[in-house]
Amino acid sequence: MKVYVENIIVDETYSANADSLRVHKQSVFSKYKITEKEFETELGKYSDDKVKWADFFKKANDYLNDLKKSNAIS
Repeated sequence: MKVYVENIIVDETYSANADSLRVHKQSVFSKYKITEKEFETELGKYSDDKVKWADFFKKANDYLNDLKKSNAIS
């Protein structure tokens, strides 16, 4: 879930610069010791189940709010 949130932040921050976007996404995957393919596979498991997706999305939103409260992001 943290990988998902941090990738959204990276997308929003670096969408105008493809090279930076790619580097920062890879940094997120490395941080959590997961490949992009593994991430996509895992995300697919959640998106196929509405209950799991709702729970996942709530946790992702909570994590995003925690980042905002801690001023890790604006």
